[in-house]
Amino acid sequence: MIEVQHPGIYSTVQDLGRYGYRRFGVPLSGVMDKEMAVAANEILGNPVSAAVLEFASPGPRLFFSKPAIIAVSGAPVGVRINGEKVNTGRPILIETNSLLTFERASSAVWSYLSVKGGLLSREVLGSRSFFPGITKSGRIAAGDILEIATLSELSAQEVAWGNKLPEIGEIEQVAAYQGPEFPLLTELQKLAILESEFEVSPQSNRMATLVHSKKIVKVPEIITGPVQPGTVQLTPSGTMVVLMRDAQTTGGYARVLQLTDKGFIQLSRIQAGKHFRFRLV
Repeated sequence: MIEVQHPGIYSTVQDLGRYGYRRFGVPLSGVMDKEMAVAANEILGNPVSAAVLEFASPGPRLFFSKPAIIAVSGAPVGVRINGEKVNTGRPILIETNSLLTFERASSAVWSYLSVKGGLLSREVLGSRSFFPGITKSGRIAAGDILEIATLSELSAQEVAWGNKLPEIGEIEQVAAYQGPEFPLLTELQKLAILESEFEVSPQSNRMATLVHSKKIVKVPEIITGPVQPGTVQLTPSGTMVVLMRDAQTTGGYARVLQLTDKGFIQLSRIQAGKHFRFRLV
């Protein structure tokens, strides 16, 4: 098992999401950066849907009371085991009674800790993903125990020890489709959105990413309609709200864009204070 000595920032257990319950107002949840979470599971021979620990920087402090094989992907964080720095590019063997700590990420936002066999937290509505009100807690806390599988003789044979985890590059553009209300904008408003440089707000979280630009585009509210992760809403004040994995299921702001699957991942990797442009596809 893993004992949480310090939770770090925004540390939650996530898998690929909670599907089939949006009609009841239940968010999808799931990992923010699917590519990196899946990569961390695949290199260990886990199912791609296995639960992982998602966290922002600074990361958690975790004590392993039994041996494990792990992988760390996403935002590049230094990893130490009992104070000794280890290479994060490939799978890592952790021995019994070892302390795992993380240094601050040098870029990007979300990091992922995958454990061979997955994190065995309780499934609720078909998913292990944390969400306040659905699961017992919204984040891990000091003193929590995270159950993991016991390594077998075959465990090490299923791990791709020679493979290398992918790295994250700089993000300058975020791919998006036209949203339902995009055709209702004037040509000047469309140009202002597509030619502006947007800055990610530090107030962003798993529910929504707030972005601002110097060119203010204002549109009236709409009748409440369905929204989903990746929906780009334009508020009457001109602030853009990009809905993320823990977003609500309906909204009353104009839905001017909808991020592609790749665009969603691209935006999730952009740190607060960094700039990007939307690319219409």
